Amino acid sequence: MSAVVKRTKSGCITCRIRRVKCDETKPECNRCTKTGRKCDGYSELPFSRRDLHAASLSRSSNSPSPGSSNEIGPLYTLVNDRAFNDTLEKRYFQFFRSKTVASTNSLIAANFWDRTVLQACHLEPAVKHAVLALSAWHQYSDHASELQHRDFADRQYQMALEKARDLVSSANPADIDKVLTACVVFICFESVRGNFKDSQLHMDNGRAIARQHANRLKQGHRRQDLIEIQQTLFRLDLPAVCFSDKSSPYHYTMEDFLATQPTLIPWEFQTIFEARDSLVDLSRWMLILGQEADVAFDAADIAAMANIHAEKEKCAQRLRLWYDFFERVAAKSDQSMQLLILNLRQWYHGCQAIGKAELMGPETRWDKVQDHFEVIINVSEEIVRRLAAIGDSGASFSYDIGYIIVVFLTATRCRDPFLRRRGIQILRALPRQEGLWAT
Repeated sequence: MSAVVKRTKSGCITCRIRRVKCDETKPECNRCTKTGRKCDGYSELPFSRRDLHAASLSRSSNSPSPGSSNEIGPLYTLVNDRAFNDTLEKRYFQFFRSKTVASTNSLIAANFWDRTVLQACHLEPAVKHAVLALSAWHQYSDHASELQHRDFADRQYQMALEKARDLVSSANPADIDKVLTACVVFICFESVRGNFKDSQLHMDNGRAIARQHANRLKQGHRRQDLIEIQQTLFRLDLPAVCFSDKSSPYHYTMEDFLATQPTLIPWEFQTIFEARDSLVDLSRWMLILGQEADVAFDAADIAAMANIHAEKEKCAQRLRLWYDFFERVAAKSDQSMQLLILNLRQWYHGCQAIGKAELMGPETRWDKVQDHFEVIINVSEEIVRRLAAIGDSGASFSYDIGYIIVVFLTATRCRDPFLRRRGIQILRALPRQEGLWAT
C-alpha cells in the first residue's frame, strides 16, 4: 500500500483550491505552469480552501483576457491586500465586491459602486470599515438567523465612525472625495437599518460639504469621481423624500435643492448615464414640489399653491422633453443596459403621474393618470422577471434606487383593482430591499 501524502497548507492558492499537491516552486509553481494554468501565488494568511474558493468566484469574469498586460488577478490582489487586517475582513470585502455591488448596481449601473467606493476602501479606513459593515448587513438581511453578520456590521460601523472623526478633523480640500464617499456609505447603512433620522443627518452633512466645495466639484483631475459621488447623493434624496411624512419629516427645501445646481432643462444627452442623472434632477424637483405643496396646503397659502401648480406643469413639460431624448438614446443602447433603461422608464412615468394628478383632493384625482400606472405595472413586471433570472446576485438587495417606490405609489394610488392587484403581486414577487424601502 502506498503511503498517503499529507497535503500542507503552504501550497499555492491555485493548487489549494483544486485540492492537489503543490510543488511549492516560487514565484509560480511548476504544476500550474506545466498545465497552462495561472498560478495565483502564495499567501501566508490562514485561508481555508473554502475561503479561497469563495474569493475566486468572480475570477473568471474579472481576470484579464489572454495577452493582457494586467498579470495580477483579482484573487492574488485580494489575499495579499494589506488594506485589510485579517481573513474575515477579506471575505466580507469579497462578498461586497462580487455580490453587494452587483445587486446594488443591477438597476442603476453607477460607477460609484463598482469603481469609486472600491478604490476608496484602499485609501481611507473610514470607507473601508463602512463598506465591510454594508457587506455584513447585506448577508444578515439574506440570513437573519446568522447574527454574527449583524454583530460584525455593528462593530465595523462603529470603527468607521471613529475613523471618520479622524478624517474630518484632519481633512483638507483634497480629501473632499473621501469625506463625501464616507457620507454616502453612512447614509446607506443607516437607511437599511431603518434609522431615518441618522441617515438624514449624514445626508445633511454631505449636502453641506458638497455646497461648501461646489467649485472644486467642477474642476481638477478627480472631477469625474466627485461628480459620481455627488450624483449618488442626489439619487439617495429620492427614497428619503418619498419616505418622509409628518412623523419623520425630511427637511429639504426648494432652496436646498437649487443650491445643488441641478440640470432642470434637459439637453440632448448622448449616453444612458447622462439620461439617468438628468432624470434624477427632474425627479427630485417634482418630489420636492410635492413637499412644498403639503406645507402650503397646511398653511392655507393659496398664492403659494398656485405657484407650485405652475411649477409642476413646468416640470412635467421638461420631463416630456427628457423622454424624447431618452428614447433616442435607449434605442441605441446595448442589452447590458436594459434593466437601467426599464428602471428609468418606470421612474419617468411615476413622476408624470405625480405631476399630472391634482396637488390635493380625493383619491379620484389619480384616475386621470391611470395610463401612466399601466405602463409602470408593465415595465415593473419585466424588471422583476429579469431580476429573477439573474438570481441571488441581482435580485435581493440594493443600497441605491430601484423599482419598489414607484410600484408602491401605483399599488396605493391606482384605483383600478386589476392594476392594483398586479402592483401588489410585483411587490410580493421578490424579497428585496432598496435602502429604506423593502418588499
